[in-house]
Amino acid sequence: MTKYKKIIPNILTSSRILLTPLIVYLGLTNHINILIGIAIIVALTDSLDGILARKWKVESEIGAKLDAIADKVLIIGLLIILIVRNYTFFYVLILECIIAFLNLYFYLKKGVANSLMIGKIKTWIVFITIIIGLMDIVFASWNVPIDYFIYFTVIWQICSLLSYIMNYIEMKSKKKN
Repeated sequence: MTKYKKIIPNILTSSRILLTPLIVYLGLTNHINILIGIAIIVALTDSLDGILARKWKVESEIGAKLDAIADKVLIIGLLIILIVRNYTFFYVLILECIIAFLNLYFYLKKGVANSLMIGKIKTWIVFITIIIGLMDIVFASWNVPIDYFIYFTVIWQICSLLSYIMNYIEMKSKKKN
């Protein structure tokens, strides 16, 4: 089992990337009930892979990078499904792409990809808003103000974006000193 402990977290992370095309297909072909179940399970792997990697002490830089990529791929795939039905999700998609490109830029500039707690919270808020958005498709009569969830998510994304910018500036100023 010990040799498998090194690869299980990365397999869980990779499953988010590999299942995204299926998830998008299910969403675009209106198999929303199945999609919700798969999306919840796949989103839970976002926590499980990190928990297992820390518990088994098999954290790696490649695992951290793969995790960030997997989150973005899955989130973007799910948002594409939702934008077709509610254009307000477009703002979440745009901010998620800006955050992804900014993190990539910072990584290329300083060679380190910092993961901030606000970013982890933001990712979960995005996942929760997406799941609520998908459930809103299935239960259209439940009258949940989905746009409020979207606006709340956008606020968290902006806070996360600003935190990453401030973190980069702080690290850059420390490097100069």
